[in-house]
Amino acid sequence: MTRGTNRSIAAIALGLVLLLTGVARAEDGPGELNNALKGLFRFSVVKTCTEAVLGSTVHFYFNGAIVYDGTGSAKLTQQGIVVLPGSIATSFEESAQLNYVLKQNGSFVQQGTFVAVDHSYTITGARMIGQIDAQGSVIMLSGPIPAEQEIVTSSGGSVSQYLCGASGTAVRIR
Repeated sequence: MTRGTNRSIAAIALGLVLLLTGVARAEDGPGELNNALKGLFRFSVVKTCTEAVLGSTVHFYFNGAIVYDGTGSAKLTQQGIVVLPGSIATSFEESAQLNYVLKQNGSFVQQGTFVAVDHSYTITGARMIGQIDAQGSVIMLSGPIPAEQEIVTSSGGSVSQYLCGASGTAVRIR
């Protein structure tokens, strides 16, 4: 065989290996991809919401921790400050059980129900969009576009609806 023929055979063999690897990777479902998002992350997020009926604006600033389990579930705890128009800032603390689905390009959606630590309110409909870096150590977070309605139900039964935008960053610490 000639040198050119050997190169051609090697190139074809390499092409077949890459093709088969690509096919196998394309067959991976979301469950197999979720294991790339695993560990304890610290985060900081700024969120601005507009009350759907009255149109008043509320600003949230919060920090917390989120543990991704690598199987599509996460547990979040956060503390923060809410700034309401015409009033002083109020602190809050809440937790959430979240579900997430990681896509092959590193983007994901996480959603779940948030509950105040003192059980004074529950938030449903909250979603965040994420993008994890190639090393799996930094996540960029944002609210969905267009904004989706979040529903806040107080322990007394009153219900408020909000459209929210958010932006933040999370960094793996373990």
